This record gives sequence, C-alpha cells and structure tokens, in this order.
Amino acid sequence: MGTSTYRPPARTMEVVINKYVVKLKYCYTCKMFRPPRTSHCSVCDNCVERFDHHCPWVGNCVGKRNYRYFYAFILSLSFLTAFIFACVITHITLRLSLLRGFKPGVSLTLPTVLELVICFFSVWSILGLSGFHTYLVASNLTTNEDIKGSWSNKRGSEFANPYSHKSILTNCCAVLCGPFHPR
Repeated sequence: MGTSTYRPPARTMEVVINKYVVKLKYCYTCKMFRPPRTSHCSVCDNCVERFDHHCPWVGNCVGKRNYRYFYAFILSLSFLTAFIFACVITHITLRLSLLRGFKPGVSLTLPTVLELVICFFSVWSILGLSGFHTYLVASNLTTNEDIKGSWSNKRGSEFANPYSHKSILTNCCAVLCGPFHPR
C-alpha cells in the first residue's frame, strides 16, 4: 500500500500587520505564500506584489514597482486630453466668429467636428480614470482591493485597511514617493 509522506502546504497563513490580521494565500503556480497585497496574474502568469491590475493598454501588470509611472501616465494623458479639447473649442469658436463676418472660404470642417466629439468623450473617461486612481492613491488602496471590497468600511472596523496611514498626504507619499524596489 502506497503510504505517502507528502503533505500539501496549508492554503493560508495569518500574519499581523499594523494590529490587523491579514491572511496570506499559497500560490500553487509560484509555489510560495504570497506576500501581503500580492495576487497572481493569470495573463502574465506571475505573482505581482501590490497588484493593481493587468493593463492591456500598457501590456503588463501594474503593481508595486511601476504604479507611480502608470499614475503619472494617466495624469499626463488627462492634461493632454483637456488641453486638446480646449484647443478644439478655441479653434471652433474662432472659425464661427470668422463665419459671422462672412469671410469667404471659412467653414467648419468634418475633421474638426469629429475631433471635438472624440475629445468630448475622451476627456470625461480619462478624467474619470484619473479621479479614480487619485482616490486610490489617497486611500492607499489598489484597484484589485477596491473592486473586491477587501477593506470596505461596510464590513466593520476590524476590516479597515491596515496599509492606510490615516492621512491623505502620507498615503500619497507612501504610494508615489516610496523607495524603489528591486526585481
């Protein structure tokens, strides 16, 4: 009779972080207990520390080592889109003022109107994304934690976010200005 001495590892392990008990899960693919805030990305097939999300637009996971660059990208994209939208509005306003003066050869072109429509919808979606990530930075949360409701206030104070520094400025500094981590 095959008596095997192999025993699979426990599925979870509990650790205390800032007086809160946090469960660490065992990753059978990577064969390790995941550090706190780590998730396994099915697309990249890696465990990613402080996993935010897998972003198809930048082609990789957004996590602990590259979140500040992703956030800077989103903010700069917001400013660029708002700037282009303002320039298109200014362009159309100037064109219409020339039309009122009946200058020959001046008209609104289809590309200008199309650019206005595209910018209008882009501004709101990109500004919304920037606002959402600004909320996440101020709360020291990840998209993954926010969607799952890991530290939701509805569940009581025993499930409060153990990673929050209870200050918006400190949370922003911790997320965006923290030390660079090795690979």
